[in-house]
Amino acid sequence: MIDFWNPLIAGAVGAIWGVGELIGAFKNETGRAIRMGGAVLLIGVNFLAALLVYLLVAALVPAAASWSAAILVGLAWPTVIRNSAIKLAQPLDAADAQESAAVRFDQLYARVQDLASQLINGELTRQRLTLIGDATKLEIRTIERYARMALIASPLQEKQGMPASDFIDRILNEEKWSNEIKKAYLAAFIINNFGRQVLLDALRNERKESAG
Repeated sequence: MIDFWNPLIAGAVGAIWGVGELIGAFKNETGRAIRMGGAVLLIGVNFLAALLVYLLVAALVPAAASWSAAILVGLAWPTVIRNSAIKLAQPLDAADAQESAAVRFDQLYARVQDLASQLINGELTRQRLTLIGDATKLEIRTIERYARMALIASPLQEKQGMPASDFIDRILNEEKWSNEIKKAYLAAFIINNFGRQVLLDALRNERKESAG
């Protein structure tokens, strides 16, 4: 008999893989991304798929009805099962074998990933547009100063994945861009590398100075 908790364990391990994909894709925006519908879709698919696969395995192999097997199924979901295919028909003609009807789980999952990414990206973009729009109301030298100070203050430096200091210079020296676009790029630079809160703090500081 399958223990009630074992399928949930398999599903939970599968869901962790979904969270890991979100972290890899959205990095310092993961906290916000994970609360959005696209994230719920991606994590839910991983959870349900791992759970259902475990139920199938446990039904076919009674010895697999254990918590350790549930963990293994959850771990195997993205590396083995998700990259497999079910062939629905095999033509007699070998030349047509490549075109045989098959269900490829990797392709189905890729579509889920793409939909989830689009849903999350759209919502994050809407939120960030408002913040970047507020930042473009500042003087360009003000945003530049905060961008350079953030880069200097960062515990991570160029050798640890941070952009080089001349990245800011390349933005400022781009002749084809208007000042508004340059300010938008500088604001996005701060958000992408240091998080929204750094830019929000900069905006608050400037408002205080203007009010004072």
